[in-house]
Amino acid sequence: MKLFLVTILMAASLALTACSFTLAADITPPPDYVSPTPMPTLGALYPASAPDSQNGAAIYAQNCAACHGDKGLGDGPQSMQLPVSVPAVGLPEVARSASPADWYKMVTQGNLDRFMPPFAGTLSDQERWDVVAYMLTLHTTSEEVARGKSLVQSRCSDCSSKFANQTKMAALSESDLVTVIRNGAGDIPAIGKDLTDEDANAAAVYLRSLSFAPQGQIAAAATPSPAGTQISAPLVASTTPVPTSGGTPITTPGAAAGTITGSVVIPTGGQVANLTITLHGFDHAQDQTTGPQEVLTLTTTAAADGSYVFDNLSMPANRLFRTEATYDGIQYRSDYAAAAANATNVAVPPLKLYAASTDVNLLKLDQVHIYTDFATAGTVQVLEIFAFSNTSSNAVIISTDGTTIPFIRLPAGAQNPGYEAGQDSAPFVAADKGLAVPPNDKPYSIIAFFNLPYNQKLQVDQPMVIDTSSILLLVPDGMKVEGKQLASRGLQAIQSNNYQEFSTTSFKAGETLSFSVSGQAKASSSVGIDAHQGILVGAGILGIVFIIGGVLLYLRDRRREAAGPPESEFDSADEVMDAMLALDDLHRAGKISEDAYRIRREELKESLREIA
Repeated sequence: MKLFLVTILMAASLALTACSFTLAADITPPPDYVSPTPMPTLGALYPASAPDSQNGAAIYAQNCAACHGDKGLGDGPQSMQLPVSVPAVGLPEVARSASPADWYKMVTQGNLDRFMPPFAGTLSDQERWDVVAYMLTLHTTSEEVARGKSLVQSRCSDCSSKFANQTKMAALSESDLVTVIRNGAGDIPAIGKDLTDEDANAAAVYLRSLSFAPQGQIAAAATPSPAGTQISAPLVASTTPVPTSGGTPITTPGAAAGTITGSVVIPTGGQVANLTITLHGFDHAQDQTTGPQEVLTLTTTAAADGSYVFDNLSMPANRLFRTEATYDGIQYRSDYAAAAANATNVAVPPLKLYAASTDVNLLKLDQVHIYTDFATAGTVQVLEIFAFSNTSSNAVIISTDGTTIPFIRLPAGAQNPGYEAGQDSAPFVAADKGLAVPPNDKPYSIIAFFNLPYNQKLQVDQPMVIDTSSILLLVPDGMKVEGKQLASRGLQAIQSNNYQEFSTTSFKAGETLSFSVSGQAKASSSVGIDAHQGILVGAGILGIVFIIGGVLLYLRDRRREAAGPPESEFDSADEVMDAMLALDDLHRAGKISEDAYRIRREELKESLREIA
């Protein structure tokens, strides 16, 4: 199976580093478990001031697009690597049924069953409402808003004032607004009993826009609008895309000119003078129908103290800026910085650079988790999570030929191997000769999965290439496990299935974990797998939270029979989504080529657009 690391690890890093998790009630925590942060509590289910969809666009680009996609179709670069489908929030049939309060709760608390992290700790309350507002624009166009405005104003000239109350509007979905349009509600008369579904939806989109802040205004203004205050109707205007600059500063009418500043830091004291710094700027189209577009690319050189400056740049509100530099064959990127309204200076977060090393012994395997599944006759399916850290002063380059990783060696006889980045991994960095692992306080993780032949008995010899602090093994209850290096930790209940847990510690580089497994499992793990429920087990030694439900889903995907793409026409969006899930299963199982997968997924996405 093709190694997925290059495509996975280069995708924009999700905000998983700030996630809070909860432990499922039916799981017995393993030893050393550290209780996670409780689920974030919700405040009022309406915004304190009118949500700013433009500010939400910048937040969406930085935190959401990697999974949900630029247009909200669930096709972001990281969506293919998740064991579950990503909701297509940009589809009309999805967005119309959701109220702002529904999505605010999801953004705040997350949905760990679907690998959605909570953002209560990383986004303010108003920022969460802003990004929800932007998400609710992804399924519509400026033309639809304008048509809806014309329809509403021609039938009810004073209705606009009735749809700016934040408390009421946050609780209503567009489907609810269509019902109000047709049947009336309270002091609102029925204004569209004769409207077609298309026109009724357009009117609902316009009414939704009345609860948003006018375009060009920032929601976090000096005096926030209190809930219930009327906000004038923000009509989204289409614009001509800003051209990409090839090295000349560009200006946006009405935007202040300003300066971008930043610095380069090399902890080991390397040379920074004359290092090339590249600045990228990103905007969303004002009609909110496209994702962030690069509108600016400039270069300069760093001074001897590591500082750099880009002068006389256009700084429209919410433009995103990021800098890059290549050092010692490794490409580093800063975090994003956003321009505030009327800003004349934006400070980009520092670029931290490290000298490169190919010595994988600078890495330390903090823990290896080994999960086994015997549900398929004649085969044991194995998934290993390698959690490792780099506390050295160098960025370690992982050179790969596309099928192997230098510090991970699989047991003899491993079949159909594949690798993916762990969901909770610190971000890897692109390098000329592979991938780089910079020093990081957060652990990295790589998932290896493979099959081993099984005929009532199996000898497993797992080599450890570098020093390893701890190994945990999970085997279904009923199997007999023998190994002098292993100590039993008893049974762990996972989704009504029992697993035997074993552990061992302190393996030196070059040593091998050896154990045998025989017999037959008392119960298949398929119940937990097919339930599509995320199970959280914390490994307190590392402070890592592993999503065991996702682990089981990987094993399920590798067990499913190949089923070719559907030949019949689709009658609903649900059928298309089911087909996409099945296609993803085939791709993860290595039973469909990359080219065929991409082509078929584009066909299915087009089917979704046609049905919508």
